[in-house]
Amino acid sequence: MSITSKFLKVFDANEPTHVQWLAKMNDVASSMGDPSAHISLVAEVNKNPMKIQLDQRDALDWPNIHFVLSASYAKAVLKGEAFIPVTK
Repeated sequence: MSITSKFLKVFDANEPTHVQWLAKMNDVASSMGDPSAHISLVAEVNKNPMKIQLDQRDALDWPNIHFVLSASYAKAVLKGEAFIPVTK
């Protein structure tokens, strides 16, 4: 099973911790171009509540994983089956 499939299999768009982690990963993606941010992508991915660990060698798969999880979340939102965090 691919690392992308592992994430997709356990990601639950209605689980607040999963959605909040995905939202945080959007922020991480935005900060990746900032050299003062000092962010370790693999360390941030590995803080996921699904307990899936991304190896350094699989880090190049992250854009695909992120896209697939975001698409899965968007589909759940459109179906009314997703947790939607309160925004400020």
